[in-house]
Amino acid sequence: MYSGLLFYWFSWILWVIVTFFMKKSRYRAILACWLLLLVLCSEFHISFEPYEMTLSYLVILSGALMLHARIPGIFFHLFVSFTIMIGYTAALIWESHVPLKHFFSPTLAISCFLFVLIVLMTSGLWHRLACGLLGMAGGEMLYSLIIANYSILDVTGDKRFLDLVSVIILSLVCHDSVLRLTQTIVKRFRKSIAKSKPLFRKQAQ
Repeated sequence: MYSGLLFYWFSWILWVIVTFFMKKSRYRAILACWLLLLVLCSEFHISFEPYEMTLSYLVILSGALMLHARIPGIFFHLFVSFTIMIGYTAALIWESHVPLKHFFSPTLAISCFLFVLIVLMTSGLWHRLACGLLGMAGGEMLYSLIIANYSILDVTGDKRFLDLVSVIILSLVCHDSVLRLTQTIVKRFRKSIAKSKPLFRKQAQ
């Protein structure tokens, strides 16, 4: 797929989920505005010679920092974010030296790696989003600084990065929804078994 296409698709899917399926609250309004701002700022760049970044990158970074400020265990989650940052940077360097495009999508490979890393290192949707977004934002900046030393200039937070962020966010949301649905089904199944046990006992007597 063309770079940026996944970002626009998944951003609007997430906006629909937040707007129409989340409970009405202040957080829903903030998330909906954040997603819209993310899409609107994707075409605007800021230049700090010789570096250049998109406004969407700053939106993601600020959102990740705000999430981190609101979750407990900030030092642990900062360590998790740092680990994800190193992993993401390493994945980008590896992808630039290995011809993945001839076999499968680099976006898919890096997204799967980051998803597994995030899920294994922390729990809870908001904790995972905070660590994942901050780690990816930090890794993107670190990668840009590394390649700049070799006179390779790249836009920090370009469409490739936005594709990866949107895939990770949607994957974490879907993963959390499946877990919640599974827990609900298991609870109802256990309740139905608990209610049916006395009937069997009476019949046995």
